[in-house]
Amino acid sequence: MINYEKDLISIIIPFYNENVYFDRCLQSALKQTYSNTEIIIINDGSKEEYRNLLENLESKYSKIKVYHIKNSGAGFARNVGVKNAKGEYIAFLDADDEWYSFKLEHQLSIIKKYDLNFLHSSYVTEDEDESFQGTFLARKLNYNNLLDSCDVGLSTVVIKKNLIQRYLFSNITSKEDYVCWLKIIKETTCLYGDEKIISIYRIRDNSLSGNILKRFKNTFLVYNKYEKFNLIKSLFQTFNLSIRYIVKQYKSKVQNITKVEFQCITEKTKLKFENSFMLVALNLASLSKIRLLYLDLKNVIFWPDGYFSSSFLKSYKKMPGRKVIEKIDLPKNLNKIYLCGKKSNIQKKYLEKKYNREIYFLELPFFKNTKNIKNFKIDIENNSVVIINISTPKQEIVAKNILYRNQDKKIFIFCMGAAIAMVSGEEKIVPFKIQEKNLEWFWRLQKDTWFRIKRLIKTFILYYYNKITNLFSKITIININ
Repeated sequence: MINYEKDLISIIIPFYNENVYFDRCLQSALKQTYSNTEIIIINDGSKEEYRNLLENLESKYSKIKVYHIKNSGAGFARNVGVKNAKGEYIAFLDADDEWYSFKLEHQLSIIKKYDLNFLHSSYVTEDEDESFQGTFLARKLNYNNLLDSCDVGLSTVVIKKNLIQRYLFSNITSKEDYVCWLKIIKETTCLYGDEKIISIYRIRDNSLSGNILKRFKNTFLVYNKYEKFNLIKSLFQTFNLSIRYIVKQYKSKVQNITKVEFQCITEKTKLKFENSFMLVALNLASLSKIRLLYLDLKNVIFWPDGYFSSSFLKSYKKMPGRKVIEKIDLPKNLNKIYLCGKKSNIQKKYLEKKYNREIYFLELPFFKNTKNIKNFKIDIENNSVVIINISTPKQEIVAKNILYRNQDKKIFIFCMGAAIAMVSGEEKIVPFKIQEKNLEWFWRLQKDTWFRIKRLIKTFILYYYNKITNLFSKITIININ
């Protein structure tokens, strides 16, 4: 770890009624490998319940300082943070974004190496379902580059305080950071960009189509009011930026995707229960939702469960979920085994007979959306197994939430879906001839037919979208020996 004791970094987080991602945001700031930090949270006129939450956090963590202001916008809130910061450097973090643990340590090493006063880095984007959307690569920018395309991720920026103090954020509802960077680059002549991915930017529904007109207007103001361009040039630059934004989105989804490597078990694999993991079926459904797992690859282990997995594996042999349950031996020293999802006495009795020990229920409520799952707190005892019996993709989102909320423990999760119902005799097992022809999906249409047809159509669309956008070519799946 770098040990620049004098280099305090002030982390500035504007906060406004954020109840979904803020915990992850704050924890990512608290768990930085570079520890000489202070965290300044500016409560931008949130509801009273959030005021109490923030004051409790301030009491709990000595490095957190909270300022309460009337609702004035994110730019004004950041300015309040800058004016109260004690650090030599300022790092901005929005309340729904997240940093990797090495973010500040890595960036400070680059800053020191090249004697920089401004640095931005690469980042990945996720949607509200936690599905990977793309990769934005940072680059060194001059004024003309920046004028044509705002390629600076706000939550990746580290800047010297004496520089940002001279160019505070403008009072504008969006693009206030763009205005700021354009002012700064006229003094520094360039903004240094580092290609290492260091943060996650979250795309929110309320920030897209409903605000297109407002964003277009604010982009025009950037050029017309702040850059002093005439009407024609301002309109041209606004349209130019919009077109470049579309190109940038395409590149992030198709060209900039980094290669990843997942692990997969075979019939001969003996699972190691050393580090937390989530075991997931590799089939059409999971491949259609692979973006959900893309950024969690270190925790994911697949098993081959369908024809579509054969194109990723050199030696493919299907393992139905019920066979996985039958074959895998669990360690004797586990503290607990949980059955998580739908309450089922039949499944519970089957597992108790198989493992000759008590099985604990973790009954889940009906989740309307991903937000409900992320806000649901599940505390699991250390060194325990969790068997999930709900369908994809909710079971994978639940598994991710469990691992996140129990990071300091060893938790082993089996995303079994309907397999546990079949192996326990609660549901009919797919006939062997149907399995052999990879027609399980057709056989399952006997029940909840219309619902399953709609889901199947959506699954195929997502699968081929991933294929068309080149995502599968970046994925390697290797067998664990």
